[in-house]
Amino acid sequence: MRGNQGWSTAGRAGRPKLRSPEESKARKMRSIRASDEEWELIKEFAKLAKDDIREATKMVKANK
Repeated sequence: MRGNQGWSTAGRAGRPKLRSPEESKARKMRSIRASDEEWELIKEFAKLAKDDIREATKMVKANK
């Protein structure tokens, strides 16, 4: 019988665990490369989208 080799995969082995409905609705993390000026604009728009998604959606559709 082989013993522990100094590492273990017991917590990660097998099929991934199914997420609960609450966990599946959580926002995913995403990354983007942007200059400082671009990042300030992104932050402002993100705040608008979180506060008033309808207004943010209207702005995006108007600028397509």
